[in-house]
Amino acid sequence: MFTLVKPITRHVAPAEVGDRRLMKVVYVVLEPQYQSALTAAVQHINAHNSKLAVELSGYLVEELRDPAGYEAFRRDLETANVFIGSLIFIEDIAQKVVQAVQPLRERLDAVVVFPSMPEVMRLNKMGSFSMAQLGQSKSAIAQFMRKRQQGSN
Repeated sequence: MFTLVKPITRHVAPAEVGDRRLMKVVYVVLEPQYQSALTAAVQHINAHNSKLAVELSGYLVEELRDPAGYEAFRRDLETANVFIGSLIFIEDIAQKVVQAVQPLRERLDAVVVFPSMPEVMRLNKMGSFSMAQLGQSKSAIAQFMRKRQQGSN
């Protein structure tokens, strides 16, 4: 039921960068309707922003199962500034995304992942904000609740 589409069809690049700063964005989303919104936003930025140009490379979650698709994704990430992921709930795909993004995480300017498996959500970072410790809280409240749960067993 899944139709493989070459990611090049979801690649948007500015016609001319000129003196603008080029930001490269790679994304992985579950469904194609998200792609049209991202494409339209990038086309608008490229047409109207005098300081920023955006190059966008997009993938559907299922495309990462294909070895050629996964390798293209990894190559695009190598020069990316930003990674965006959404609705990555298939375990083997989540592991592939983590394997590809984690080694580049510190170099990337931002990693924005929303509703996805916890291991993918831990990749989130923007400036000093990081979700690397998601689910590993050492707060006093979390420790108190853990002790309380253990005491009631």
